[in-house]
Amino acid sequence: FNEKKVAIKVAKSFHLIQNIRKEAEILRQVNEKNIGPKIILSGSDFFVMEFIDGIPFKKILDEVNTLSDLFFDILYQARELDRMKISKNEMHKPYNNVIFCEKEKRVVLIDFESSQFTEKPKNVTQFVSFLISFLKSKGRIYPQEEKTAIELMRNYKKDYSDENFGKILNFLK
Repeated sequence: FNEKKVAIKVAKSFHLIQNIRKEAEILRQVNEKNIGPKIILSGSDFFVMEFIDGIPFKKILDEVNTLSDLFFDILYQARELDRMKISKNEMHKPYNNVIFCEKEKRVVLIDFESSQFTEKPKNVTQFVSFLISFLKSKGRIYPQEEKTAIELMRNYKKDYSDENFGKILNFLK
């Protein structure tokens, strides 16, 4: 499209049209915060977005043993989604819906079809839960640290404050 590689999502049936519209609307909003693939064009039952070329998160996980800037980049995007009151609903298993773009050295969250607007988003807590499991599998976290992480997430979910998010960041660092 206009000399650029794109991805197109089309409703496969009439009852999926509303889902396509919702995903396009969510993408428009998250694009304002530089999250997700840029939406280029949308119609009543489709939308066109930039194609994200890069390495799936799952492949990157196979090569790392500790938390890197990549993880924190995802966590900051999760925080922004929480602020926007959008729950991606897939941050606890980000294997295939996070792409690392090597050229631009950036992480892009993709596939917002399960996302929803909610007063109680759970992006940060889901991703931190994922990180704790990841660290446990690498032998990098112990039961007491896991308990601390769970407590920090509980506190964050109470008020979604910057202070409680900062405590999660400090714990992970």
